[in-house]
Amino acid sequence: MVREPMRTSAMLIVLALLLTPALAGEGQTIAITDEDGRNVTVPLDPQSIVCLSPGAAEVIYALEESDRIIAVTSDCNMPPALLEKEQIGKSGRDADLERIIELNPDLVIAKTGALFPEEDEQKLVDYGIPVIRYRLLHIDALIPMIRDVGKILGTEQEASEMAGQISGYYSAILDRTKDIADDERPSVYFMSMGHFDWTGNKDSTGHLRIDEAGGRNIASDLQTKVPHVDMEWVIEQNPEIIVYSMSSEQYTGDAPTIEEMASKRDEIMALPGFDRIDSVKAGRVYITDISMASGLSELALMLYYAKWFHPDLFEDIDRRAVHEQILGEYFQMDADGICQVYPDAPA
Repeated sequence: MVREPMRTSAMLIVLALLLTPALAGEGQTIAITDEDGRNVTVPLDPQSIVCLSPGAAEVIYALEESDRIIAVTSDCNMPPALLEKEQIGKSGRDADLERIIELNPDLVIAKTGALFPEEDEQKLVDYGIPVIRYRLLHIDALIPMIRDVGKILGTEQEASEMAGQISGYYSAILDRTKDIADDERPSVYFMSMGHFDWTGNKDSTGHLRIDEAGGRNIASDLQTKVPHVDMEWVIEQNPEIIVYSMSSEQYTGDAPTIEEMASKRDEIMALPGFDRIDSVKAGRVYITDISMASGLSELALMLYYAKWFHPDLFEDIDRRAVHEQILGEYFQMDADGICQVYPDAPA
């Protein structure tokens, strides 16, 4: 009569000890400083994520954790496999908040600033759904974000290896271009977001990319961050290189075809008076896919810029091979069918 309760108690103790490791991670949190500089407490090892940031979705996929993503915005299209997830809007600005609340994810990852309205975030937070923000328009934001996601998902080693690889190439670019004198930097006109007459001044990410790759942005001193300029002004500035960012509305598939990019390049070179510009005369007009300006493909874009601006300085780096590695290793995509820059080699 006495031994039976003792045996039952012992069994309960053993069962509790066996269950403890499985339950240890439940309810744990981690503090993250996101790209907006905010300290946010988020769940450790979240099982359900709604992603409104294409670059963040790329990183989660590349870390082989995309099963955690339960919904995305339709601009999270790299790799295209992400679009098999439920789509809850075109971008963060028009995301379906009611549906996000119904899904009740452990975490929402949105873009920075006004690209996801503060009042929308507050609604989610009021329902107990934490929000962190990353836009990832440049590598200096991408690298810490990769490490943050690794901590959140419990994939710190894989994230560290990925961040280290990207950081290595990025550091090589900065080391080789930092001492280039202004008069040795080619003058560059950047055509922003699918427009011939929109560009970026010294406060824009487009300018930073040009500067770090060893170029000189002809619009750096203009007053507006994304200024509208007259084509006669561009002709007067006579840039040595033109880089055009092709928007997703300008091509029919998941990425532009060679024919679509070549057609856009021909259109630029045929603009009235552009035959007098040195970049057109030398054939140094390059088309890029706007989706490369965020996330992991930003590394490949920076390498293309560097090679276009200073081919001799980056002769030892095969930027196409790096691009193919990103597409193949991280996204399981056949690089032979992908055209995101044209032409990919310096003229």
